[in-house]
Amino acid sequence: MSVLLGPVLQFRGCSDPDYNVSALVVTPLDSPSPKVTKDAGLTAGKPVPLADIPLLKPQYRVWRIDVKVAQGTSKKTFNLSIDDQPASFEVPARGQAPRMAYASCNGFSDPKLMDKVDKKNDRWDDMAAVHQRTPYHLLLLGGDQVYSDEMRGRVKSMKDWFAKGMDGRIAATFTKGIESDLDTFFTTLYMERWKQPEPARMFAAIPSIMMWDDHDIVDGWGSYDEGLHSCPVFQGLFRTARLYFRIFQQQLITQPAAQPSPDVHPCQIAGIADGFHMGFTGLGGLSILVPDLRTERHPDFKRGDFTPTQIISAQSWDAIFAWLDKVKGQRHLLVMSSIPVGYLDLQAAEKALDLLPGQQELEDDLRDHWRSLPHRDERKRLIMRLLDYASSTNGCKVTLVSGDVHVAGVCAIESTLQQHSVGGAGVIKQLISTGVVHPSPPALAVYFLESLGAGQEQIDYKITGTMLPIGTRGRYLIPARNWMAIEPDENDPRARLWINWHVEGLDHLVTQVIDPVVKAGP
Repeated sequence: MSVLLGPVLQFRGCSDPDYNVSALVVTPLDSPSPKVTKDAGLTAGKPVPLADIPLLKPQYRVWRIDVKVAQGTSKKTFNLSIDDQPASFEVPARGQAPRMAYASCNGFSDPKLMDKVDKKNDRWDDMAAVHQRTPYHLLLLGGDQVYSDEMRGRVKSMKDWFAKGMDGRIAATFTKGIESDLDTFFTTLYMERWKQPEPARMFAAIPSIMMWDDHDIVDGWGSYDEGLHSCPVFQGLFRTARLYFRIFQQQLITQPAAQPSPDVHPCQIAGIADGFHMGFTGLGGLSILVPDLRTERHPDFKRGDFTPTQIISAQSWDAIFAWLDKVKGQRHLLVMSSIPVGYLDLQAAEKALDLLPGQQELEDDLRDHWRSLPHRDERKRLIMRLLDYASSTNGCKVTLVSGDVHVAGVCAIESTLQQHSVGGAGVIKQLISTGVVHPSPPALAVYFLESLGAGQEQIDYKITGTMLPIGTRGRYLIPARNWMAIEPDENDPRARLWINWHVEGLDHLVTQVIDPVVKAGP
């Protein structure tokens, strides 16, 4: 068999009347161009080589096959095969909002956690069973599609580097040996993780939209101090992780370097400074904004104090909101923020840690979050712009979907300002679903988090954030592995969304309803 990994389907946007999908496969380096067979109605392009990996010592070739189909008056399933490896996906009817599955945290941050989980891919199997009954059209993957944490044990050169004191790490050179080791590591990481039968089945059945988070690079990327963040080894690690993110998660041409211009995703937002910020429209009154919260992160330490840091550059924010201002006539906007914008108050824990020496690893996790003190101004601007958008003449309901925190939860961000008073526009729900593989924190830790931070947050004048009870007994967090379905109500002319968490160990769904904005009369 020539295909070693894949097909991995990816959604590449709508270009009226076409619905665009691509399929990634990996073959041995010396294999010929893959042979593609397909159903009538699908148009397939010639297989495009993306890269030979590992990039420094190639053994495999990564291919992308672009396919498109004109959307019809009813939904329809299409099949294709790449060197006899099948893929099958359903295309929604023209003007129909897609049924979506959301997941994040597809792995383990600590090998010790693996021993505590009996069936590691149970939630992927559960998703497959639901998809078999009523197919999903999009698979939203919100971060940590792979976990690089095991490099500390599997890559000797990095194990030695992490063993150094802070000054030694900062001064170390990013040698060719380290670069080659990381290159091989990321090849193996994606190949091993993504060829597991359970996630591989879903990757070949639902076109995905992927955005990375810290574990796709290194735990806490962008939240360490300036010296460590900018040192040669950390920057070299980031560049390597970014190359593999481009290849596997964005399906972009990374070689040859002699390309006339860099390959970009067809749904990349124009005018950004850097990163992989994307926007999707043409989805039956639903649009999806997918900002990259990792590429442009930059810490700034002055006089030994942690001062405000950048998550996304001002230029990219301007480009993101310029794109959004052009998106008219939508009922729903989903914003995929890899880290929750609305969540528990972790500032008290962060302040407590400031009193304790030697707590840097925990501090990095806390400072990673939107509610951390260094990020609060940037977060506030984001919230205000989304509220303004929702209450504008677009009349569009804004909903945030996030992962990262290894629990399920819901937060309501609410404005009672007059300019946000159009029916329902002043409420943004934050939906949290994580992890599909990674286990939840211990029950005692979850209880501590709920006790510490589940109160109402005053974001700004007349703007609050409130964690909502979810599940049973008034709890605010569900400490169990889960994935989330986002399902348009096809029989409701108001086009509400049904949100259903599929939680391990529960024999029932946990449900929220998102209604569109009720537009004011003339």
